[in-house]
Amino acid sequence: MIGFLLDLEGTLVKDKSYTPFEEALEFTKELDRRNIPWIVATNNSTEKPPQLIEILREKGFNVNERKLLSPSLLARDFLKREGVNSLYFMGTDRVKEFFKEEGFEVRDDHNVEAVVVGRDREINYSKLKTATSALVLNDAKLFSFHMNRLILDPDGLVGPSVGAIATALSYAANKPVVSFGKPSKEYFERAFELLGIKEPDKIYMVSDDPFTDLAEGKKVAGFKTVFVLSGKYKDTKVLDSIEPTLRPDYVFPDISGCFKLLEGGLG
Repeated sequence: MIGFLLDLEGTLVKDKSYTPFEEALEFTKELDRRNIPWIVATNNSTEKPPQLIEILREKGFNVNERKLLSPSLLARDFLKREGVNSLYFMGTDRVKEFFKEEGFEVRDDHNVEAVVVGRDREINYSKLKTATSALVLNDAKLFSFHMNRLILDPDGLVGPSVGAIATALSYAANKPVVSFGKPSKEYFERAFELLGIKEPDKIYMVSDDPFTDLAEGKKVAGFKTVFVLSGKYKDTKVLDSIEPTLRPDYVFPDISGCFKLLEGGLG
């Protein structure tokens, strides 16, 4: 039995509008027809998990709480294990509400125990200063929803993603950053659990991010990797900067290429 970890933006859907690629709908339906396990393995840091499931179901994807893995869920569990009660969150009001609902004190000043970096489209110097002050003056811990470098916006341009902002704060405060999402070991352990498959060589990670999801994911989890050119990168030049042993096992223009994997035609 094989299984699939499917990235969301740039792989299943076009961007934050969550407009699905038609070939992605067809592929996930075929996986369901063949009873092949799959989950949406996303680093989404803008929606609460229940709402994201609802959005994807409305778009035609057969997703439920067992077929979606979001950093929000791991963030909640990890912060509680660490005994964090108060935090400064850089991200959407929806995820901020999620943290409040889970019992955290979400503050707008630097007097907190942790700084959590999510996707914040209104990032500015004032927010960066508050976060840095929390890290330096209050010795807060630094957490990030994920370590993605780039985000593809609906206008077709790319900008610095969550990992880029977290790395800047880490550099400024001379403090390590702990990530909840891909490519953390905890994230992929949970993903394997949801798939019900323990053998990495039977799992394919499909993504438009050759760094965080694929190269780092392969290093951490040992699964097979599939790079699709339907998202942030439109050609394979970006792979030149990746260590040869960590480059994708397969490269397809879009997720429809994965039909070949089902037929076993690529070995």
